Amino acid sequence: MLELWEKEKIYEKALARRQDQKGKKQFILHDGPPYANGHLHLGHALNKILKDIIVRSKTMAGYYAPYVPGWDCHGLPIELQLMKELKVTDKHKVDRTTFREQAREFAQKFVDIQRQEFKRMGILSDWEHPYLTMAPAYKQTIIDCFKDLEKRGYVYRGKKPVYWCTTDETALAEAEVEYENDPGPSIYVAFPLHSPPNFNEDAGGHGDEKKAELWTSGSVAFVIWTTTPWTLPANRAIAAHPNEDYVLFEESVSKKKYIVAAKRLEDFQKTCGFSGQVLDHTSGDTFKGAFAEHPWIKDLYVPVLLAGFVAMDTGTGLVHIAPGHGVEDFALGVAHDLEVYSPLDDRGRFTEDVPEWKGLHVFKANPLIVEFLKEKGVLLHSQEITHSYPHCWRCHRPVIFRATEQWFLDIDKNKLRERLLNELKKVTFYPEFGRNRITGMVESRPDWCLSRQRLWGTEIPSKEPQKEPDIFDVWFESGVSWAAVLKQRPELAYPADMYLEGSDQHRGWFQVSLIPSVALEDKAPFKSVLTHGFVMDGEGRPMSKSLGNVIAPEEIIKQYGADILRFWVASSDYGGDVRLSPEILKGLSDNYRKLRNTFRYLVNNLGDFDPAKDTVSAKDLPELDRWALHRLQEEIHEATAAYETYQFHRVTSRLVNFCNTDLSSFYLDVIKDRLYCDPAGSLSRRAAQSVLYRLIDALLKLLAPILSFTTEECWRFLGHGVSVALEDFPSPPPSPLGRGRSEATGEGEEFVHRWDLILSLRKYILGRLEMSRSTGTVKASREAKAIIGIRDKPNFDLFSTYEKELSALFGISGIKLILDPTLNDVWTADVHKADGIKCARCWIYKMDVGIQKQWPDICKRCADAIEVEEVKR
Repeated sequence: MLELWEKEKIYEKALARRQDQKGKKQFILHDGPPYANGHLHLGHALNKILKDIIVRSKTMAGYYAPYVPGWDCHGLPIELQLMKELKVTDKHKVDRTTFREQAREFAQKFVDIQRQEFKRMGILSDWEHPYLTMAPAYKQTIIDCFKDLEKRGYVYRGKKPVYWCTTDETALAEAEVEYENDPGPSIYVAFPLHSPPNFNEDAGGHGDEKKAELWTSGSVAFVIWTTTPWTLPANRAIAAHPNEDYVLFEESVSKKKYIVAAKRLEDFQKTCGFSGQVLDHTSGDTFKGAFAEHPWIKDLYVPVLLAGFVAMDTGTGLVHIAPGHGVEDFALGVAHDLEVYSPLDDRGRFTEDVPEWKGLHVFKANPLIVEFLKEKGVLLHSQEITHSYPHCWRCHRPVIFRATEQWFLDIDKNKLRERLLNELKKVTFYPEFGRNRITGMVESRPDWCLSRQRLWGTEIPSKEPQKEPDIFDVWFESGVSWAAVLKQRPELAYPADMYLEGSDQHRGWFQVSLIPSVALEDKAPFKSVLTHGFVMDGEGRPMSKSLGNVIAPEEIIKQYGADILRFWVASSDYGGDVRLSPEILKGLSDNYRKLRNTFRYLVNNLGDFDPAKDTVSAKDLPELDRWALHRLQEEIHEATAAYETYQFHRVTSRLVNFCNTDLSSFYLDVIKDRLYCDPAGSLSRRAAQSVLYRLIDALLKLLAPILSFTTEECWRFLGHGVSVALEDFPSPPPSPLGRGRSEATGEGEEFVHRWDLILSLRKYILGRLEMSRSTGTVKASREAKAIIGIRDKPNFDLFSTYEKELSALFGISGIKLILDPTLNDVWTADVHKADGIKCARCWIYKMDVGIQKQWPDICKRCADAIEVEEVKR
């Protein structure tokens, strides 16, 4: 079938068919590029199948909807995978030119592999002309956008702290950092007071000398709390909150005095096991101009600075400031002209500037630093705690914050942050809570670090000669795809109607695409953003090789077929995390089988039906058939509405229920008698077939975006020469009811009420039949007749008009209605054995079986039908 689609150019034909809608009724879904570094997993399947369902459904709804796939071909994910294959452990020991050639071949290999794997999932796309971030034209757009941003003042090069992966030896963007719970040290350290606070000096320079003496006599120290002892060599200040109350606390045993925030005193005493008394209070702003001694670095006196970011929910209310290792620390340091000091190499090891731990990785140095502080007599308390700590998204190892020379994008230049937030207000989010998620991230995000210290990527143009040129952050590369793809490809348009990715991309691709687009074009690159969750196993655990719960897409396709994979995606409420397990797959395959069996039944009963000649008009249909069309109309309306709002689980759940309940369990069961026993060309049989044809036509079109292989197979089996993907969604079929009911005549309301009553009575009768079978009164429904008591005359009159049809509707051989106003219930029923003999052909018990001697074991109606067919032969 895939070969057939390619041979017949189904994607191209679908696009050409809507060409006249370009620029008018169009829908551009811009593909977020996956990394070309391995085989596809279920997350890829969820993402790409969702996109395919949307593009197919938009096309069938009349939209011009091109879909251009893309791949992210540069950066760390591909570099690391290649290094693993080449068994390279040190990036400094490879030839840069050779490695890049190998990386290009590696990326292209997996582009080709993933392309075939995506095709096998039934994804219709312009597979022969994808966009690749390593293509020369794309790389030129990356550089052009960078230069344009630089020209407008957004880009600068400077030394400031960034997330740094010591394993991969590169800077990381915020989107490349994940938080995990890690055990680590928690210490309280004393910084001896060097020069006193400023206690209310008057205009003449005179202050409260008694108070100053109290705060400076004896052993006095500021107390800081930190979970990163390795940053203490880079300490250059202490921060206090200007509007908080601080105390001078005297410890009862040592008589040492400690300065901490009043709000943190109780926790400080409890944690350190101290008792004592508060000697005095002062406001934080009195510390302006005070200095403390570094805990061990001789002649290093660090200022006490005032900062509003000092929190009172943890620590001591005094913050250790290392401008080379923290965002707020850096900002405070720049404001007060402090040294931005970071004595570490690219692998996170102390340099010779810290002789005590030279060559030691900072995390290995932590316990040694704690012991060193203890020996110096400045460690007040230490313990191990578990806390949330940043990790590299690729190697999953803890990262550090380190000041290095990098390229940055100024997020506040030209009021960019404000403009980003304004643009987000114009975007539609599915689900809506995505708006708050990305808004909060943009509000608090730091400047964007654009440079990386790796091998495989687009080099950043720089006037400064560098031994190993920086490359662009791959997020910047994919973030300008709107410029490289949407604005370059003639079939596409900017901005896109939709970006669709996992919910983690609020901090990733959505955000990094938004920033350069607003900076350069003053608008968001997307009109709407749709996000899906992650794939979990049946117990809600993330899939991982270590847990042994990974299910590969190809395994599902091999066992069940690609349509089960597509059915899983469509049936999932993807707004949250999506579960998949062997048990879930079995349930999905059961529901899929119900749909497929319904298709088979409908097709098998249309073998002799020519819709051009045999279709019975809606006005000539029996009421049961009109009811079936009425229900079909409702399902068409609900399914197309669900497609419009991307609620595909509503499409599948409603249509499975419709096929199972309304059709298989009722309508198709009732019309079997007409289809199998009435003369082939009779009005009654052709009427049923007319409805079957409309049903299969509508169901195949409605489910084509989801069950692309099954519906295609069935569509062509019906004799259609072109793909169902080239059809339109069904319009409501002709019916006297209009959509559900006719407000002009009121007929619809009465019709729906009438059939609701009939179906309610049918449900009651089926219950009584089940009881009769269990007691042995009858063995099969056709063996039964029902005597039905009706309490209310309006209902009696209604059912009396359908008395001839009720036996067939209830699947029994006889019925008798009795008006009985004395009944407590609205109706009752007694089930008895039917009168007459079972017809060997229609299986209904009748009194006229054998009335025509040449057919001794069938009823007159069946004998007449046979004679009609014989005459035709």
